[in-house]
Amino acid sequence: IAPDIFTYNSLINGFCMHDRLEEAKKMFALMASKDCLPNVTTYNTLIKGFCKSKRVEDGMKLFREMSQRGFVGSAVTYTTLIQGFFQAGDCENAQQVFKQMVSSGVPPDIWTYSILLDGLCNHGKLERALVIFQDLQKSGMELNIFTYTIIIEGMCKAGKVEDAWKLFCSLNLKGVKPDVVTYTTMISGFCRKGSKEEADALFRKMKEDGPLPNSGVYNTLIRARLRDGDKAGSAELINEMR
Repeated sequence: IAPDIFTYNSLINGFCMHDRLEEAKKMFALMASKDCLPNVTTYNTLIKGFCKSKRVEDGMKLFREMSQRGFVGSAVTYTTLIQGFFQAGDCENAQQVFKQMVSSGVPPDIWTYSILLDGLCNHGKLERALVIFQDLQKSGMELNIFTYTIIIEGMCKAGKVEDAWKLFCSLNLKGVKPDVVTYTTMISGFCRKGSKEEADALFRKMKEDGPLPNSGVYNTLIRARLRDGDKAGSAELINEMR
C-alpha cells in the first residue's frame, strides 16, 4: 500500500517533534518524488519545526515556497512565524508577518493576538501592545484570561503596577476569572514594586476565594521576603507549603 498524504504528514510531524529536521526535509522531498503533493498541513508542520529550532528564516523560505505553489497560509502558518521571529529576537519581522497576515485577508484569532501581545511586551514595546489590546477590546472579540494575563505581566514589567492592578480588578466585571497564573503575575508585580501589603492581601484572597496558590505563588513571596531580609517570614511560608 503506497503511503498517502496523511502518512507523510505524520512522519514529518514525528521528525519535527524530535528536532530531526534534516530527516523531515528528506521525507518532504520524497513525497514530491512519489507524486504525493504536500498540503498546507505539511508546510505548517515543517515551518513549526524550523521555528521551534530557531531557524525561522528557513521557515520563511518554506512559506514563500508554499505561496508560490498557490497555497494560502492559514492563521496557524502566520502565528507560527510571528512566534518564531519573536523567539529569535526579531521584533520587526514578527510585526511585518502580522501586517502581511491582515493584508492577505487571513483573520488573526485570539491565539495570534496573544502571541503578538506577548512578543511586544517581552521586547519592551508595551505602548504598541496596549494600542492593539485596546483595539481588540473595542472589536468585540472574546478575550481569554491568557490574553489579559499577558497585558498584566507586560504592565508590571514596565513598572506600571497600578495600571496592572486596575486591569486585574476589572476582570470580574468583564466576566473573566483570574487563574493562578494571573494571581502569581499580579503578586509578583507587587513584590517587584515593594508593595508587600498588597501582595500579602492578594495572597490571602487566593487562599480564601481560590484559585488555591501553587508553588509558583509561594516561591514568589518567599523570594520577596528573602530580598527584604525577612527570614522568619520566608520560613513560615516554606512550612505552609509542606
